[in-house]
Amino acid sequence: KGADRSRLGRTLSGAGCLRLQEDGACVGAFRQSSATEEITKKSLRKLRAPKPRSPPTHMATAPGTRPPGSSYFEKKGEVHELRQLLRGAAADRDQQKKRDAIKKVIAYMTLGIDVSPLFSEMIMASATNDLVQKKMVYLYLVNYAERNSDLAILAVNTLQKDCRDNDPMIRGLALRSLCSLSLMNMIEYLQPAVQRGLEDMNGYVRKTACVGVVKVFHISKAAVLETDLLSTLKGLINDSDVHVIANSINALEEVLVESGGFQPTRDMVTGMLNRITQFSEWGQCTVLRMMTKYQVADEAEMFDIMNILDSLLKQSSSAVVMSVTKIFVDLTSNRPDLQAEVLRRLKGPLLTLMAASTPELAYTVLVHIQALCSRGGENVGVFGPEFKQFFCRYNEPSYIKSTKIDILSMLSDLATSEQIVAELSEYVTDVDAEISRHAIRAIGQIAVRVPSTAELIMASLTNLLELDIDYVSTEAAVVMKDLVRKYPQQFQCASGVVDRCMKIVTEPEGKCAVLWILGEYGSLIEDAPYLMEPMIDGFLEEPSGAVRLEMLTSAVKLFFSRPPEMQQMLGRLLEKAIQECTHPDMRDRGLMYYRLLEHSPEEARRVVCAPKEVVEVFQEEMDADARERLFDEFNTLSTVFRQPASKFVLSKEPIVICKMQPPALADDQQYGGNDQVADANGYNAPADSTLASSPQPELNAGSDLLGDMDPAPSQPQQAVPAVDLLGMG
Repeated sequence: KGADRSRLGRTLSGAGCLRLQEDGACVGAFRQSSATEEITKKSLRKLRAPKPRSPPTHMATAPGTRPPGSSYFEKKGEVHELRQLLRGAAADRDQQKKRDAIKKVIAYMTLGIDVSPLFSEMIMASATNDLVQKKMVYLYLVNYAERNSDLAILAVNTLQKDCRDNDPMIRGLALRSLCSLSLMNMIEYLQPAVQRGLEDMNGYVRKTACVGVVKVFHISKAAVLETDLLSTLKGLINDSDVHVIANSINALEEVLVESGGFQPTRDMVTGMLNRITQFSEWGQCTVLRMMTKYQVADEAEMFDIMNILDSLLKQSSSAVVMSVTKIFVDLTSNRPDLQAEVLRRLKGPLLTLMAASTPELAYTVLVHIQALCSRGGENVGVFGPEFKQFFCRYNEPSYIKSTKIDILSMLSDLATSEQIVAELSEYVTDVDAEISRHAIRAIGQIAVRVPSTAELIMASLTNLLELDIDYVSTEAAVVMKDLVRKYPQQFQCASGVVDRCMKIVTEPEGKCAVLWILGEYGSLIEDAPYLMEPMIDGFLEEPSGAVRLEMLTSAVKLFFSRPPEMQQMLGRLLEKAIQECTHPDMRDRGLMYYRLLEHSPEEARRVVCAPKEVVEVFQEEMDADARERLFDEFNTLSTVFRQPASKFVLSKEPIVICKMQPPALADDQQYGGNDQVADANGYNAPADSTLASSPQPELNAGSDLLGDMDPAPSQPQQAVPAVDLLGMG
């Protein structure tokens, strides 16, 4: 304002001097300048009009408003926003607003955002009577207690106070949250709180305290084993609340794992069986699992237990039904006749569960039925009449189809084998190649189990070759080879399709099967040498080592039955195997055959073409002992994985397998088990079959075996020195 005034004064002075020079009158100039000054003063008064004063920046602003420009200095980020939200909700004392703020913190925590800096605010928010807020705050405290162990102590007073609340829900919630902090410096607070919880009047609090004992045990074993917690926990086995009993059993099993777990007594078992229907589904499973450790005194007690548990088979829970099945099978393990009756009772519930809409549940039941059928004997006869229940549906997963195919092959007998083979033949054209292969292998297993179906199945396999599908032809060739080994008299059915197999089969396993047939029965196959010749010419181009080795062996066998045709072919093959092949196994095999032939053809024939016994039983995937050990782990993951628990469970402690022992039998009631059950499918193939050994021409010891030679003479010729055709020296 001062500068404006001085600038205006200079302007007026200049204007006055100019007018004085023009008019030449000093008085007029003075008057003019005075009038101008009056006008200027009036305008200056207007400019100096008072303006409303703005409040100073240091004064407090109204709530909810921010000073201009203050947002520039504020912190950014979700955590700061949540902190302001929590503080604002606490200041307003609005419970709904506070609940929404805590819910937002939990949502951020669920998304993986680190909201641990809000630990102090959340502890202050725990002082509320709202049960929903307490649940969310305790969830937050449990999640971040390990990162803020020092601050977690601040929440102990609130949790201890809530453990004495009048509301049992709040007491149980506070006790569960207190035990979940999992901090070593909390033991002095945990032990008294858990002890009070075990003695609480409400069943929910006692049930929660049982789980709390396990949590305390994992923090400090001495705090449980050397105090009254263990004895109080054992006393809850006879509690009036069945949920408390179930939790106490689970807790005792985990606390006493080093001593073999909890061992029930007769009174405990009697009390729990009388109240078994009051337990929940998982409570019943817990009681039934505990009963596998109980030793039955006599047959009367065994039948009482089975009569009580029979009502549980009507439940829709697969876990309960499978647990009852295990107990029934264990109790009758030494009485095959009684076990067959028990399985007839179990058949209905198991088949009902197998038809469940959930494929995972159906698969679990199926593998247990497969385990029962794998024991043979009367078990197969129980499920045999229901074989149609195991027919595959088109929309079932492949793992269910595979299990059903295995069960169908086990259930086949004289009456049902034809229908089962017809059904399995339909699965050969399945879109899943593995299911198609599995079906063909199952057809072969039926022929091995039921000898009367061998001819029918050989005809079915011959028809499958007409499909001109590579993997189908391969599996059919392999199965035909196995059947010829067991039933040599069925070779006539297979001899006519060897030519077709040579053109279709491209997989190594199928080629090996066809080469084996050519080597064993080459004397009965008219074009055997000429069928093998293209494979001999492509010996070096064959990628599979197994096919090369089988080709060498089959060529030598065929040479002894068809010397004129195979002489030059075998020479070329041995030359390639010894001199041109870089694989050590091929070269060693070729050298062995060459030196055998060079030493003595008759000795070579005796070694290579030794008489073979007819195969009675093929080696199964699992021997009988392993199958029995696996059956002891019935109703566990071992049955699903088809492996004992030691194969997939990583544990420092030895794995304890619980099996309910049956009552002892009297001397006149001793049973030999399933071993004494007659095998109706047993078959002894004739060892003196005319096809077991084909006629062999005689060979001269000193003849030129690998070079050019005339057709075999009718009379023995004079022996000539051996000629080194391959230049081996």
